[in-house]
Amino acid sequence: MNEICALLKEYNESDTEGIIDLFKECSVNPKDKTEVHAKLKELDYSKLMAFDANGLYAEGEYPKAESARPFRLEENEKFVKLFNEQKFRPRTAILKVWFKYPTNMFFQPIPAKDKITFTNIIGKKETGTKIRFRNGFCSDVLTSVDIQEIVKSGSKIIKILDGIVYEDNFKTPPYRDYILILKELRNKYKKEGDNCMNLLGNSLYSKSIQKDINTSRHLWSEATFKANYDSHVKSYEKVNETQYIVQINDEEKEFVPPKDFTRLTPAHLGAFILSHSKKVI
Repeated sequence: MNEICALLKEYNESDTEGIIDLFKECSVNPKDKTEVHAKLKELDYSKLMAFDANGLYAEGEYPKAESARPFRLEENEKFVKLFNEQKFRPRTAILKVWFKYPTNMFFQPIPAKDKITFTNIIGKKETGTKIRFRNGFCSDVLTSVDIQEIVKSGSKIIKILDGIVYEDNFKTPPYRDYILILKELRNKYKKEGDNCMNLLGNSLYSKSIQKDINTSRHLWSEATFKANYDSHVKSYEKVNETQYIVQINDEEKEFVPPKDFTRLTPAHLGAFILSHSKKVI
């Protein structure tokens, strides 16, 4: 990490066209990114192979992922007891759980996400997801790390409804040391006035938990909207007398079986990274 930050600092201070200029060019240039990638390949620095030219996200390399299995209903009593006694590790899991916050708690470690209908700033009714604090009984899909943090705050797990359990796991939390190292480096470079950690900071989260975008937005005239309105239209909003902003679902593509090996990060690892980072930092 120190070598990468030094390399970024070297490019940033140089008068010649360097990697930072490439990223700036890539972010503002609406043309195809092939030219930018070609320039990046000309740079004789092997340490840059872990980054892409679109966002400087570090490409995490992990050991073989934990083996997963479905949660079994007969395990509910056992798992609830282990969570409430904070003895669930070394297992990890992603579970839908019922839990109860203390009624006198003001800020909860995991705010509730509710889909509600509300009036927006222009007076129209709108439905969306809002993050709210609430006491009493709650239900959410959480990682086992978040569940144990809820118990530490004084809450109680009532029931496990569904989920996935990872049992062939690491003996210690896999990301805690890495997150602490990043925290130490962030403080170090911040004191030196170097912003390289700002460039690298999102590498833990964004790429590993981002969802595929299966919709697109279009600005259509009323005639085009009427001619193309079908089951693919997810939502629309009238912006003036003759135009609509329309969100449509993309056409479903033919399923392509995944390869036996991949350089992509499994999505559940990103979820646990985020849980550990909230816990430690």
